[in-house]
Amino acid sequence: MEMDAGTTYATAAQRGPLEARRRRPRVRDWIIGIFAGAIMALLFGHGLAPEAAGIALVIESFLPWVGAAIAALLMVALLSKAWVGAIPVVVALVSWGLVFLPVLMTGAVPASAAGTSEAAAGGLTVVTQNLRAGNPDAEAAVEKLIESDADVVVLQELTGPALARISPLMDGTFGHRQLAGTVGVWSRFPLGQGEPLTLGLGWSRAVSVQLESPAGPVQLYAVHLPSVRPGEVSSRNNGLAKLTEIVEADPSPRILVVGDFNTANTDRAFAPLLATLDDARAGFGFTWPARYPATRPDHILFCGFTLTGASVIASPGTDHLAALARLQPGTVPRPPLYHLLNRGIPYNLTLQKLFHVRDRTAHQPSAPWRSRGPRRIGTGNSL
Repeated sequence: MEMDAGTTYATAAQRGPLEARRRRPRVRDWIIGIFAGAIMALLFGHGLAPEAAGIALVIESFLPWVGAAIAALLMVALLSKAWVGAIPVVVALVSWGLVFLPVLMTGAVPASAAGTSEAAAGGLTVVTQNLRAGNPDAEAAVEKLIESDADVVVLQELTGPALARISPLMDGTFGHRQLAGTVGVWSRFPLGQGEPLTLGLGWSRAVSVQLESPAGPVQLYAVHLPSVRPGEVSSRNNGLAKLTEIVEADPSPRILVVGDFNTANTDRAFAPLLATLDDARAGFGFTWPARYPATRPDHILFCGFTLTGASVIASPGTDHLAALARLQPGTVPRPPLYHLLNRGIPYNLTLQKLFHVRDRTAHQPSAPWRSRGPRRIGTGNSL
């Protein structure tokens, strides 16, 4: 009996470690793994989310924040010692990095530090700001933009009273301006006759105008696309589609499309426009809401230039941060893989869009740079 008992005890002691190693994942491992799988499905398959009830709008507007969910899930896995469940969480974290780290690396040169050298080199600095209708601090807001040494300022939600208050400041700094509805453009360089664009609305809230920059003509589109609400994105989508058609048909070697798009970089409706233009930003560059920025509806899209710095600016009384970009003329042709990495895998759901990216400047060299010359107030066409 003692031998049998001893034998039984010894066998159990020997089996214990083997059984522990072969033990199936615990319930907590399965739960954490399922959540990690759901996050990866959301990351790579958000384009399949339905637009009904604003599901796609919410997911795609705040898609970068799934990284925070992954980090929280990894913390739960480590604290609960769910080692098996932590494996898919790490895979999800790596997947997020593949998608968004290239985005975080863009615009790495801080615009604030680049200001003096850019001005000396004749670089073009562009700022866009949703001024917020009824902003009681409109003058202080535009003063912040003027301090950025911008060459071109595009304003949205520019009401009549606000225009009357800011005109002395803006006209005293910039020599030329164009207005179209509640959108305004101020520039140190001459502006041609503008053409108002409706972009699907019954009134003009966008304008196309030629900017005579030191690099030569630049076709500038200043836009404020329709607002979006959960389940109400059709007007915005139609406006984006029309704007994309206009830009794709524009043969200009240098193009700027600037303003409040009411569209995040990760929105499916934005992909066709990003297949033609690059987005000037420093990392995510969130601009809305101004107090706790969580998404980026404000953009400076460009072609025919190289981004040398970008930032955001906090302006008094506004509900958007201003977006700023410093640009130099000329580009280096890049393979489609660059655009895949630069924009992030979810930004373009088909390789056809990626391979459709056009290089407008490969056979059209930029004109020699000239000095800015004195600032002056021009006639200032008003639409």
